[in-house]
Amino acid sequence: MSNLLIRDVEDAVLQRLRTKAEINGTSLQHEASLALSRGVPLTGAERKALFEKFEREHGFAKVAASGADIVRDVRDEMASVGGEHS
Repeated sequence: MSNLLIRDVEDAVLQRLRTKAEINGTSLQHEASLALSRGVPLTGAERKALFEKFEREHGFAKVAASGADIVRDVRDEMASVGGEHS
């Protein structure tokens, strides 16, 4: 694991972390780490940028069909073989 030093944390935030640590029987560092882990999900734009970076680095070809097109094609194919359920 890596270390991270955070300066100028608001007193109220630090107190809440200390309180959580005391209630949960954990360390302040553990509670801060959990809070950071839970508080930094990627946005839709960030996920898209990450996916595009992965595509560039690994050379995946772009797919011309949308998800809706694929679902429609599968549904139509199932209907043509009698596999569609209501």
